[in-house]
Amino acid sequence: MFLNLRFVLAAFTMTIATIAIAGVADAQRPNAGSFDVTIDANTRWSFRTVSPVTVTSPIVRLGDVVQPIDPHQSGWQRLSRSAIGLVPVSGRTMTIQRDRLNKAILNAEATPHVIDWHGPTEIQVDYRQPRPGERVQPVGFVTPANSGTSPAPVPTPGQTSDLPNHADDANPNAPPLPLSLVDAKRVIHWFELSMTRFYPDVAETYEVEVPNDQVALVPLQHLTGVTNLESLTPIRDGVCRFKIIARSVGGPIESEIEVRMTSHPKFVVPTRSMGRGQRIGPTDLELKPFPADQVDSQAISDIESLIGKETRNNLRVGQLIDYADVGAPILVHRGDLIEVRVRGGGVTVTTNAKSLADGAESDLIEIETLNPRKRLIARVAQHGVVEIVTRAPVVR
Repeated sequence: MFLNLRFVLAAFTMTIATIAIAGVADAQRPNAGSFDVTIDANTRWSFRTVSPVTVTSPIVRLGDVVQPIDPHQSGWQRLSRSAIGLVPVSGRTMTIQRDRLNKAILNAEATPHVIDWHGPTEIQVDYRQPRPGERVQPVGFVTPANSGTSPAPVPTPGQTSDLPNHADDANPNAPPLPLSLVDAKRVIHWFELSMTRFYPDVAETYEVEVPNDQVALVPLQHLTGVTNLESLTPIRDGVCRFKIIARSVGGPIESEIEVRMTSHPKFVVPTRSMGRGQRIGPTDLELKPFPADQVDSQAISDIESLIGKETRNNLRVGQLIDYADVGAPILVHRGDLIEVRVRGGGVTVTTNAKSLADGAESDLIEIETLNPRKRLIARVAQHGVVEIVTRAPVVR
């Protein structure tokens, strides 16, 4: 009996030893389902970007837009929870450049020297509200300080999430934010093109300015063309309202926007082409609006100041006129035979001479007498007549 008892104890001891040795061997042998979490300079990662993506959490994480080529990639469970941005509160599609994802990996303190990217270079992310009874996506956040993961609570039906959201994200009825500067400029460009098409006179008369921060531009974000433009208020200086009806991929869209109108300054232009030396009359001129930044400082804006003037250069219809283009009428032309009046001491002597230059009234020109041939300076008095005034002799 004692022999049998010792045999049983020996067998039991051998069984326990065998189990312990097997456990140690299993612990030392790598598991087929496990992976090495060591990340060093020799680690090489391969990712595939996914686009388009729809998320139900306002926080977009790396795991939402990226998939590893190797499902057992080291460090992926921690890295996938890294936050890379917030969806726009206006509900617009979020665009993420693939190259910017390297920064998210760097912030997670998991940076191999080589990262291979596959898939689209731009990722489109859309946000939708969770449906009633639908669980919010499990999330966690990684900080560069400890690279640890703090899992956020996952709300069950009837509970609310404690995720750190923006106040506007939590309120679906919050007013939309204005468009980005790039999108606003594109919409404004379409509006300016439609103004030249539907209101060409207004585009020439007014400086049109569309504030790019108005929310009314948001419905026009995806427009591909304007089908109609209607003025809702009288067009005058100040703020006016226009209704835009446009087309888009999703169908017709429309919106009412505010536009600030400022009248262009008006300048004198000829109503007909005029050659050099022509006299300007009242019917030859009109006022036309021009943008201030397209007008030279010498441009003339007063019609009355040009009546009776003579053109110095050729003028075209609608061309701005400056002071160098006009002048007083020429009364004496070069080469004309003119009358010379010499005045002095109450005596006037008249002779003939030849003009050596053109001259308007009161201009000083050079003349040459016929006999004897002598050059003098005279002042133009009237058409074909010049005067020379001398001092009376002084009697001592």
